[in-house]
Amino acid sequence: MVINKVAILIDAGFFLPRYKILHGKFPIKSDIQNFTTDIIDKIQKLTGNCSTDVLFRIFYYDCRPYGMKQKDPAGKEIDFSASSYFNAKCKYLNDLRTFPQLALRLGGLSFHGWKVDLKNPGQYIPDFKQKSVDMKIGLDIAWMSSKRTIDKIVLVAGDSDFISPMKFARREGILVYLETMGQKQIKIELKEHSDFLL
Repeated sequence: MVINKVAILIDAGFFLPRYKILHGKFPIKSDIQNFTTDIIDKIQKLTGNCSTDVLFRIFYYDCRPYGMKQKDPAGKEIDFSASSYFNAKCKYLNDLRTFPQLALRLGGLSFHGWKVDLKNPGQYIPDFKQKSVDMKIGLDIAWMSSKRTIDKIVLVAGDSDFISPMKFARREGILVYLETMGQKQIKIELKEHSDFLL
């Protein structure tokens, strides 16, 4: 029986908001296990009985939460490390560090001032920017594809910045799957350069 090694690449910037919409909560470590097991099951159904799909590794891309102090537009000092979100996110990432067959890839998170909260006019929310996350995803796709470490890649993302790495992987003979997590509006370019939508 032919064994296909599958790498699952999870962009937390896409995964976490979609997970909260679908399940109404922030995921915990066991939720990642269930999520990835479900993905392997979906791929196996598409593959059929001609070969067996097995998990090679989960690559999880995220940033540690911002924990510095900043003054808001009204001049009030905000300590981001004192929030319940900061503590929950730190615990979540620390739990993932010891998760079997998971590589945690962390980028940086920088503060870029304040922006108007579109849901609450007249109020402001912090403007954070991720750094290096997309680059790490692209490099890992290129590395695994060129070395033929895996046979299939599942990309849990919705960013068109990954189109070039997806095209490279397919040219190297890797099957590329896109896990949309039920999102209806997927850019046509992402569909075009993936082999299957899950």
